[in-house]
Amino acid sequence: MRVVVLGAGPAGCAAAISLRQAGVGVTILEPAEFPRYRPGETLHPGVEPLLERLGALERVLDAGYLRHAGTWVQWADSNRFVPFGTDDAGPWRGYQATRGDFDARLLETARDAGAEVLRSTPRSVLRDGSGRVIGVTTDLQRLCADHVIDCTGSARWLSRQLGIRCVCRSPRLVARYGYARGPVPGDWPRIESDRDGWTWLAQVAPRRMHWTRVTEPVHRPRGAWVPEALASLAHEPPSGADVTWRLAHQTAGPGWLLAGDAAAVLDPSSSHGVLRALMTGMMAAHMIARGTDDGYDDWMSSWFEHDATHMRLAYREAHLFGA
Repeated sequence: MRVVVLGAGPAGCAAAISLRQAGVGVTILEPAEFPRYRPGETLHPGVEPLLERLGALERVLDAGYLRHAGTWVQWADSNRFVPFGTDDAGPWRGYQATRGDFDARLLETARDAGAEVLRSTPRSVLRDGSGRVIGVTTDLQRLCADHVIDCTGSARWLSRQLGIRCVCRSPRLVARYGYARGPVPGDWPRIESDRDGWTWLAQVAPRRMHWTRVTEPVHRPRGAWVPEALASLAHEPPSGADVTWRLAHQTAGPGWLLAGDAAAVLDPSSSHGVLRALMTGMMAAHMIARGTDDGYDDWMSSWFEHDATHMRLAYREAHLFGA
């Protein structure tokens, strides 16, 4: 069996590593050179058992990312510290990862597991007479496969080629994010809500802060806006993204599956983006290894609805986004 994985982000690497652990041949297509730029990422402690299963935990620990035991939450009328939890070994701690470095470590783990990595761009989908996906062509070659997994994130390359539409499940939401350098007194990481949206502040490295602002488009920050708490620092140019909640109306079909943001997107308020990407990549690989994708659509929809329900409750509490 051979599988082509489109994209070398967390979902793609998790799928590739899991397939190699099951003895399946894997080719990852990724046009970008690593390490590539990605905004800073807060990783929930729940990511640790997944990284351990993938054989990537030691590499991540070696990175020396800043650690934290929970999040300061200023939400609606409350302001409190919310810990991740604890056990006999002590408090659970999350990570403030530099995403470019984190993704590169996962990709190196996939290579070590035996995945072939091609720096190439997919051009077209190969299908047989029944319509089953049997591979892709690239700018360099033709790659035949028993399955193709779309892990291309918001680009949704395979989904668009197959005409798989996304169903929006929230008002349109946009994120603006950036970095600031300088002294960083305060309690971090922190999420703060106000009448128009929410702001995330986290220290991702010594003397380096990351911020994210999520609103509806009418309240999108303009120009040189930065969070007030970081106004005195030196700022890097900000970027933006569409973080409207959306779910593909179909996440698996003959010869193909979707994982990560190619399958479903929720805004980053829960800091579970990488965790979700790893889980969906691993589940897609599990389905292929066992020889069926029956249940993948239901699993994806159930997971999405579970998380969306909790996020709607939080937004209702803060009177945000029509929840």
